Amino acid sequence: MKRLFRCLLSSKVEPGLRTGSERVRRPRSTLRQTSAFALVLVVSLLALLVLLAYALSALSRVDSQIAGTAVHQVQARQNALLGLQIALGELQRHAGPDERITGMAGITGSAGTAPGASNPARHWCGVWNETGGHLAWLSSGANGAIIPPLTGADSLAIVTTGALGADATDKEHVRVLKRPVPVAQFEAGSPAQGNYAYWVGDEGTKLSAVVPDAESPLPGYQHGLDELITTLSPTAPNLAKVETYAQLAFVPATTLTPGQLQSNFHELGRTHYRLMPTGAGVLRQAGLLNINTTAARFWRGVAATHDLAVAPADRFSIARMTFANRMRDIFPAEALALGKRANGPFAYIDGFLSSPMLSVALMGSGVSLLEFRDTMTPWLTTRSDTFRVRAYGDSVNPADPQRIESTAYCEAIVQRTAENLPGFGRRFVITSFRWLGPDDI
Repeated sequence: MKRLFRCLLSSKVEPGLRTGSERVRRPRSTLRQTSAFALVLVVSLLALLVLLAYALSALSRVDSQIAGTAVHQVQARQNALLGLQIALGELQRHAGPDERITGMAGITGSAGTAPGASNPARHWCGVWNETGGHLAWLSSGANGAIIPPLTGADSLAIVTTGALGADATDKEHVRVLKRPVPVAQFEAGSPAQGNYAYWVGDEGTKLSAVVPDAESPLPGYQHGLDELITTLSPTAPNLAKVETYAQLAFVPATTLTPGQLQSNFHELGRTHYRLMPTGAGVLRQAGLLNINTTAARFWRGVAATHDLAVAPADRFSIARMTFANRMRDIFPAEALALGKRANGPFAYIDGFLSSPMLSVALMGSGVSLLEFRDTMTPWLTTRSDTFRVRAYGDSVNPADPQRIESTAYCEAIVQRTAENLPGFGRRFVITSFRWLGPDDI
């Protein structure tokens, strides 16, 4: 018994562990494992909390960036609309009165207006008074009669590959100069808001694809569209359904390629209208052709329109390519006609129809000056009342005005109406509007 009792007393029992009715003590290794598991669990929870905090921070930052981008996009669009309104105001101020003359800059022979690639001002629209005195270029960056160099950081391509394809003769890309958005300077160092730009194109220096008989100067006749696009018949039944220039692609049985429309962007449109004041009021006519242009494709279309209007088919026709090239090359310097200065527009149709330039252009074709006059007089005009306006706007970083955060482009077709605005001639209104994507520019 004593030996057994001594053995029991000498045995090692862990604290906290009991025998019999008492609690049994756990080994030290088990306690270590429990503590390690708890530590891992705590660290994992802390990592999750850190990850959650980072995710919330990143989400907040992304939301802030999205909101900032949206603000810049809205501001860019507002600046583009500002450019559109300024263009409309300039158009109204200079081209509103009936006696004003319009035409393309190519007729002046100025720098940047010659036929061929890299002449980005050739298709600028100009306005002249009734004696041929220059009034304005309807493009941002112009200063009086001088066309500025369209290079440098402020130079902007506003009609380029999306609308025209590669830069070439009669499809010259158009550039203008950006202008800063005017900001009220309440205090020195007010941050810049952005820039705007605009270009006004003369739709009257184009052929009209749709000329309704009720408004045609020669009911039953159309423009010679097939001279520009062989498969686009001027008598195609689907032409009447066309609402936009792009929809012309679906008129022929075989859909036109983008390149065919791009090649004729400056010389072909859906419809342009001209107001003709008469003793009984104002007559609106479709498709009158503005002669103040040096686009050879346009003059080929004029020749084709002449040939389409003369019947029977065995009558003499104009040598179209020769005629067009002569009109392009002679026009700027021509100054021996009634109502035309050198490097300026024709002010009167009669002066054009009796000009040496037209006689030279028709030479060798078999069509006399008298016959051309009899056929084409109803179609011709020296001004336009329909214009295409493109506008640009951007938003800049207030901390770094050289950093553009967002850009926007828009386009509108603008039509002169019979309504008179005191002091500004007849009112212009927007008849269609769209925002442009990168592929449209």
